[in-house]
Amino acid sequence: MREAARKIFNFQAFRRSLSMTVLIVMDAVALAVGVLVSAFLVGNGQVEETLTLLPIVLAVGLALFAAHDLYDRAIRRRNPGALIGAILWWAGLLTIGSSVYPETGFTLGNILLAAFLSLVVSGFLRLLYEQSIEWIYRRGSFRVPTLTIASEEDRERLIHTLDASATAYSLVGELDLSDGKVDLQRLRKMLDETEVRNVLLVGAERLADEPLLDLVRSVRLRGVKLQVVPGTITLMKSRPVLSGDVGLPLFEVGYPHLDNTQRGLKRLLDVLVSLFGLVLLSPLLMSVAILIKATSPGPVLFFQKRVGADEKVFLCYKFRSMYIDAEERQVELEAQNEADGAIFKIKNDPRITPVGRFIRRWSIDELPQLINVLLGEMSLVGPRPLPLRDYERMGELHKKRLAAIPGITGYWQTSGRSELSFEDMVRLDLYYIENWSLSLDIKIILKTVDAVLRGKGAY
Repeated sequence: MREAARKIFNFQAFRRSLSMTVLIVMDAVALAVGVLVSAFLVGNGQVEETLTLLPIVLAVGLALFAAHDLYDRAIRRRNPGALIGAILWWAGLLTIGSSVYPETGFTLGNILLAAFLSLVVSGFLRLLYEQSIEWIYRRGSFRVPTLTIASEEDRERLIHTLDASATAYSLVGELDLSDGKVDLQRLRKMLDETEVRNVLLVGAERLADEPLLDLVRSVRLRGVKLQVVPGTITLMKSRPVLSGDVGLPLFEVGYPHLDNTQRGLKRLLDVLVSLFGLVLLSPLLMSVAILIKATSPGPVLFFQKRVGADEKVFLCYKFRSMYIDAEERQVELEAQNEADGAIFKIKNDPRITPVGRFIRRWSIDELPQLINVLLGEMSLVGPRPLPLRDYERMGELHKKRLAAIPGITGYWQTSGRSELSFEDMVRLDLYYIENWSLSLDIKIILKTVDAVLRGKGAY
């Protein structure tokens, strides 16, 4: 149970939602105590009449608390001036309301006492809450596993700062930045093999633009939060958010486009559609599997290593559409390659079986990739994952298309499919990455259905 709770609390969205819920409940209690006690002491015991108005009074008060950022991050919600300001606004609105509707029974004395009591109770409960959070963090419970990237001197200073204050961060790994470079391969391995949910970067100004953007991409693709000690990072086209609850100022990099709620909605769409597709298409999938097995020797499914987001290699599933010696024969067919750039395509490829030609014509061979989507290795929409052979021949500019999770279909499939040049494919993939939206995904899915039915450009 403790391990399960720790994993749940590692999710930033859950922690924020729980924090907001607890604070809202405490503030509601404080406002209710203030109003009811003042009604009992000053309002001639008209507690029952006050109870009927309590929901409206609480709704106004909580809305004002939210407007004063009292449910925001620690650095904002701990501002006593914001709490006093919200209470004064609340008292002022109650005074105006009681003068317009005297039947409420609220008097000026009643309202002032309610405001004072609410301020005291809310302040006490909030102080107790913040002290409890610090106590929990000091015990090492529910801390966010954090990786730090900095030079040795900066790492020592950062660790000393974190140890001196009760923070939500627990350092679980370190990467060196002394020579102005980051070992991206090691970074990716640490992010994949550990439970790191946050990265602290010190000395971002020592990194050139390209390595810095590669680092940001690697962190973003894994849904990990990135925070940096202020420097030239502010020049990046991101949304910096100042945080001071760890003893030093930090800028949180707000990733553009595919982020937070949008990322969750995209993943939800992927899971629902892939599950529904596998169930709905199961008769077709079984029929194709039987047909492949009966007409040519070899396995039904073809497993191929492909390069996905952030150069991560995974096994891509497809129905086998070629003879079993297809990969060995590709070497002798390289001279007949009809595609430009890094990819390999032959319109009348002799390695394709008769059944394979049919399932390729209607893109049925791609359907097992719904399993990859379900596993989170692919998405319904995104840049197509290329085989290792193609990846090794790509230039650095072409590898920018690896900044997104690969998809079963993509923008280029709806714009010409195999008839497009490699450069056009890369250009369309980069356009998709920079202009992503959920509506664009849905539009591409619908256009893909039309392109498959027409069979244009498929071979």
